[in-house]
Amino acid sequence: MTGRARATVAGLIARRARTAGDRLALAAGTGGGTLTYAGLGRAAAAWSAAVREPAPPWSRRVGLAVADPLAFASAYLSLLAAGVTVASLNPEAAADCSGPAALLDLDLVVTDLPGTSAGACPVWHLADGVPRTGIPAAPRPPWPAPRPPAVLLSSSGTTGTPKIVPLSEAQLLAVAGRVAAHHGLGPDERGYSPLPLFHVNAQVVGLLSALVSGASLVIDRRFHRTDFWSLLASWRITWLNAVPAVLAILADAPAPDAATAARLRFARSASAPLPPAVQTRFEERSGVSVLETYGMTEAASQVTANPLDPAARRRGSAGLPVGLALRVVDDEGRPRPVGASGSIEIRGPDVVEHYVEPGPGQRLRRARNARGWLVTGDVGHLDERGFVFLTGRADDVINCGGEKIYPREIEDVLRTHPAVTQAAVVGRPDEVLGRCPVAYVTALPGFDPAELADALMHCCEARLGRLRRPRRLVVVDRVPTGPTGKVSRRLLELDEPQLRDLAVVERSRAS
Repeated sequence: MTGRARATVAGLIARRARTAGDRLALAAGTGGGTLTYAGLGRAAAAWSAAVREPAPPWSRRVGLAVADPLAFASAYLSLLAAGVTVASLNPEAAADCSGPAALLDLDLVVTDLPGTSAGACPVWHLADGVPRTGIPAAPRPPWPAPRPPAVLLSSSGTTGTPKIVPLSEAQLLAVAGRVAAHHGLGPDERGYSPLPLFHVNAQVVGLLSALVSGASLVIDRRFHRTDFWSLLASWRITWLNAVPAVLAILADAPAPDAATAARLRFARSASAPLPPAVQTRFEERSGVSVLETYGMTEAASQVTANPLDPAARRRGSAGLPVGLALRVVDDEGRPRPVGASGSIEIRGPDVVEHYVEPGPGQRLRRARNARGWLVTGDVGHLDERGFVFLTGRADDVINCGGEKIYPREIEDVLRTHPAVTQAAVVGRPDEVLGRCPVAYVTALPGFDPAELADALMHCCEARLGRLRRPRRLVVVDRVPTGPTGKVSRRLLELDEPQLRDLAVVERSRAS
């Protein structure tokens, strides 16, 4: 805003500690630990002292491989406030951090996991959540961009090789501010986020939007189905940060009590397109409306969001662009008409301009195309009001006999069956047609897998064209997913033998 100094994480923490110090900032949902804004201010001061010597903080790259959610959140916000570049690492894969430490060229890995090693990179073990000694730093060449990034994040990698995305403090806070404004967050709001804290969604939509708005946030390391609604009731949660996989489980779980449902203004869905059948089942079961959104690491999380007013939302849509430009184009970069699918591209000051090449040297690679747009890799269309409808990923398309098939159109049909908990479709080689769709589904306990497989094959015959019907349909115990519950098509395509071992029932149809 004109005439105002740019907001910083350090400034926000200091202001909250000064004006609302006794108010809850963060809490661990299942663990019960809490941190007030005054406590967050003290933690930030301790971390700042640890990184001040012997080198300036902006020369540091610190990896966080912290499993405890409250310890991660406190360290993450404090290190951002201190001016350190933070690389958040998956604690599930942190027994040996030597790979990430080398690829990200880290000075130090901070962890609360015993036995963690990082090759030549020092490992600093958290004892009580705050540092007691200085954090070492090796001399570094200047960052090749005007300022070092605040964070180094990895894209999800569920459809291909993950990319290392550098984001500045200004980008993170700008998007967090838009999330807070769009969602109506303020000091009286309390969110619940059981999403992985090393991902951009939990960091920006969760931690930073709460800090920007002065709200409180309850976090957990992962989603727990058991006693979920009673947990939200005990913390008096007013909004839920979720993903389709979580909503799909809750759609078939016992409903919350009336007071808990009434207190929840919305359940926010991100990470992957929300199947309409899942949204309908969740809303009917829980009495809580779903606010569907669309985001990506390269945009510091949020790209589009449905309106806060439930009556203004479009079911099946990821919403309207928020704070950036979005267009749908053909292969030549020409805008597509309303209702016509094409490649989704985005542009704006908070969209990343470069990726970081793995390894030492801090090399950057341009992220945007020659026209200045970032190609998201997603395919979709716009309606007459500008609402975005996602079809799928460009690299997921199945070319079957010359016809382009997107997995989602088949998956949405499969999910209409109330017994289906997950559905994933990939292309498998076919001698005649090139590649044909093969479907993998998981089912609710108690449903006969053979009957379900037969019912789904009949459903596909009735609702899909011949080439779009799955050539094979396999009921499996599970499908490979990423940390947010998003199906990993890359692993699905690679692990056919392993998936056969997981198969319960398989049905095939003739060409």
